[in-house]
Order: sequence, then structure tokens, then C-alpha cells
Amino acid sequence: MSEDKPQNIKTNKAKRHLRYLWTALLVLLVVAIACCFIWQKHLWNVESIDEKLAAIDAELAIPDSENAAVYYMRFLSNQNNAYILDDLASYSPSAYCEPWADIEHPELAAKLKKHSIFIQTLLNISEMQQARFPVYPNPSSSSFTLAEMRKVTFILSWAAANDLVEGRIDVAYSKYRCQLKLAYHLQQQPATYYRLVGIAIEAVAFGNIKRAVMRDEITPEQLRSLEMILETPSNQYKVNGKIADRVDRLIEEKEMSELSLVARLKYWLYDRATRKSRKQREQRQHQRIHASQQAIRILIALRRHKEETDTWPETLEQIEPKLPEQMLTDPQNDGSFIYKRHGNSFIFYSKGPNGIDEGGVASKPADDYPIWPRKITKIPAVE
Repeated sequence: MSEDKPQNIKTNKAKRHLRYLWTALLVLLVVAIACCFIWQKHLWNVESIDEKLAAIDAELAIPDSENAAVYYMRFLSNQNNAYILDDLASYSPSAYCEPWADIEHPELAAKLKKHSIFIQTLLNISEMQQARFPVYPNPSSSSFTLAEMRKVTFILSWAAANDLVEGRIDVAYSKYRCQLKLAYHLQQQPATYYRLVGIAIEAVAFGNIKRAVMRDEITPEQLRSLEMILETPSNQYKVNGKIADRVDRLIEEKEMSELSLVARLKYWLYDRATRKSRKQREQRQHQRIHASQQAIRILIALRRHKEETDTWPETLEQIEPKLPEQMLTDPQNDGSFIYKRHGNSFIFYSKGPNGIDEGGVASKPADDYPIWPRKITKIPAVE
């Protein structure tokens, strides 16, 4: 026993020394990281970052007369237009709304008629082919904000929903086209924050078009008009991937250089932990948009079958010959869409990224994507 005691003392001392060593190494690592950030702060020349961003702006510049972004910013920075935008936005708080008649929302109907020139000007600007916004500063911190684009999108949705009921079908469709063009203008930009908002606006437009396709009163001519809106070119001015990566990297460096040491360390750790998941989320958003666009074309084919036969098809295979090749393949999972007849209607959904049929329910943990109807809580028994 007496011989074991010195041995235990030596072992405990060795363990304590090892803990001290690991603690010292951890402290040195933290100090090294802190010094690295401090050193980088001195190396980061904010002026040079601004100059690089300005150089990219110059490289991508187009004449003002051809630049829709210039017209958007001039229009929305006008004080009178800003007042009209806020006024209309107070009556149209959501991205989606069901078709409505003047009598249901008389105040909004009156204001939309009063400010028809305001809306028509937006429609006219959206018809321009190219848009080049400044790559920085972030629009949320400048006079032109992406929040304003959100308001415009909602107003167009509510105005189009009113047009449908009041018989102004072509006018409603022009607003859907405006939403898509606005989305594509934002997606032409190299900075990610523009493109993500563009994807969100595109999703709103596709949601509105789905509603229009499924209206009982729709005619074959109107279906063709909606198809033509879907043919609006989305990648006519595709973003250069290398330039986009360079812009995002410069913006990240600029914003990091303006943070405190502790905030930079937290940002660096967070960015490293979430970078992959953010990339995956953006990829899923693109796949969801692609699936939504295909779904509308499938809905149009379903509607045409209904008009021709007075009944919805039993399966999607019945309309497959009338669709482009691979249109029935879901881009979210490379599998099939789910279509089920139910009485005089049907249920149509995507199995989502996981490719598992979860009954069309979108709430977590399920990830199905309901196409029609827009919300599926439980699949009724097939009749």
C-alpha cells in the first residue's frame, strides 16, 4: 500500500500537468485567433474593399436608359409615390389573397382605382429587360429598400385578385407578369440578398397564377395567356457565378471589418457552422421554385383535360403526352408528383426534398409541398 501511494501521487501530478497543458494550449489558441482577427482588421482596408465593389459596379454597368433599377429607384424615392406605396400597403398586408369584389373591400378598391397610374408605371418599368442595382450597400440600409419591393408585390397580388372578380382578366394577368419580371430583375444581381428576395417574389407570382388557372370561369384563351406569362425569360441575363462569389466575399469582408473583435469571432464561428446549411437551403429554394413552375404547367394540362372531357383525369399519365418531356418529374427529388382524384376535384402535391409521401402535409417534420389545394391537412378517402 505504501508503495502504491507515491505512484498515485505521481499519476495525479501527471494528470494535473496534462490539464494545465491543455488549458494553456486552449488559451494560446484563443489568443492566436484574436490576434488573427486584429491583424486582419489592419490588413482589411475598407477603402480598398469599397473600391473593389465600385469596380464590379463599373464592370457590370449598363446605360441608365436601359436600366430598370434606375427607374425603380427614382420612382420609389419620389415622396408622393412613397406615400401612395405605404397607403396601399396598409390595405394589402399579405402575399396571397382570394379573388375579391369591390363590395368586399370598398376602400381598397377605391384607392386602387385612384392610384391606377402608380401601378401602371410599375408595370411599365417591369417590362424593361435589364436591371442593375448597386452591389452594395445592402438595400436594407439605403434609400431603396427590398422592403418596398415586398410592399409592391403584395399590392399587385391584391389588385390582381380584385381584377379577376371584376372581369379585368388581362389586367390581372399583367400584374402577374409584373411580379415575375420584378423577381427576375432582382435575380439578375450578383449579391445573394437580392436573389433570395427575387425567389420569394417569384413564388408569390406562381401562387397567384395557380389560383387563376383553377378558377372555374377560365377560358382556353386565358389558359394560353397564362402559359405565355410562364414563358417570360428568367435567365436571359444569368448571373456570372465567379462574380457573384466575389461580391458576396467582399461584402462579407466589409461587414466583418466593421464589427468588434468579439462580434467578429462570433460571426466567424457562426458562418463556419452554417455556411453549408445556407447553401443547401438556397438550393432547395431553387428546386421548389422549379417544381412550382412545372406544377402550374401540369395544372394547365389538367384543366384542359377537364374542359375537353368534363372530368379530371384519373392519373397524371393521361396528360403526359400533352406535356414536354420530363415535366412530370419532380425537380425536388427526381421522383414523381402525387395526384389523387377526389370526387369532382383532386389533390396534387410534391413529396418534397426527402422524396417520401407524407400525405401532402407540409408542416414539420413532414416536408411535402401542397400544389392544389394550397393547404392539405389530411387526405380524404378516394371516392
